[in-house]
Amino acid sequence: MPEKNYTSFRKKRNFFGVEILTAGYVAITSVIVIVLWNRLDNPGSFLLARMLIISGMFLAYSATSMLNFAPATAFVRVLFSVGLITYWYPETYEFNKIFGNLDHVFASAEQSIFGFQPALAFSKHFSSEWISEAFYMGYFFYFPMMMFVILYCFFYQREKFDKLTFIFLGSFFLYYFLFIFIPVTGPQFYFPVIGTENAENGFFLNVGNYFYYNSELLPVSGYGDGLFNRCVRVLQAMGERPTAAFPSSHVGISTILMMWLYRNNKRIMFIVFPLYALLCGATVYIKAHYLIDVFAGFMSAFAFYGLFALSFDKLYGRWGSVETGSPNPTKQTTI
Repeated sequence: MPEKNYTSFRKKRNFFGVEILTAGYVAITSVIVIVLWNRLDNPGSFLLARMLIISGMFLAYSATSMLNFAPATAFVRVLFSVGLITYWYPETYEFNKIFGNLDHVFASAEQSIFGFQPALAFSKHFSSEWISEAFYMGYFFYFPMMMFVILYCFFYQREKFDKLTFIFLGSFFLYYFLFIFIPVTGPQFYFPVIGTENAENGFFLNVGNYFYYNSELLPVSGYGDGLFNRCVRVLQAMGERPTAAFPSSHVGISTILMMWLYRNNKRIMFIVFPLYALLCGATVYIKAHYLIDVFAGFMSAFAFYGLFALSFDKLYGRWGSVETGSPNPTKQTTI
């Protein structure tokens, strides 16, 4: 296929893929807010937040369109949309808390498949300081891993930056839609409510709308005084909510990043792989997820990666991002 002229290509669209995805997510969730208006707490604030987000996107676009330093302006605009995941995640709890909790269904499925609760057995049998710290280190590096891959792509493979961030954010949004309508909190929230002894014995109670009013976390697993153990506790205290257990977006998003690295820089992928493996194991070790959540996150990553990579190619072609100052502006990409 002949290469396209970068200048003519960039004139065909002025918004980055992540900006279009964000606008779509805002529109769809605004409809959900209106439909659930009488059941949500302060639904007007949801719509106000969305108005501010869209206004911020247009303000950033208007301001940066007057500047000629494309790499910096591109990065700021993309980072704005990507950074909003820290807002969208806890918001899923505000939606799904109005539905009846389904942890008893998932815990029962876990028990039927494995005959025990891996989230309880894992940390119980591997509670030494070094093992515990290793898993908490892997879990802690979830966000640093995301930023590392995005920054690496921007600085070293900039022609692929728009597509990577499109796949990345689109996958997050699909996970968030699942979290909104699948109210599963995970063992760290559910087991304290029914009692750990009941969970160990395979008795899983339907707690109904308990999490509409409560968000108690299990005590930390394993060695409780380690540096990364404390770091994870701080992060959980800042932003954790009883939501987003199925499927595991930690596993899903990190798998997507590993897939991208495998296709674009295998050496870095093999360097990062140990942290990825620890992160996946840590989701069960710290009781954030059931093991079936991990499997679902891993399998969904392949589907989401393929879906958004294909969507980007169909919508925008197989070339780099708009106005990123790509060092290889006509280079064909195959991520």
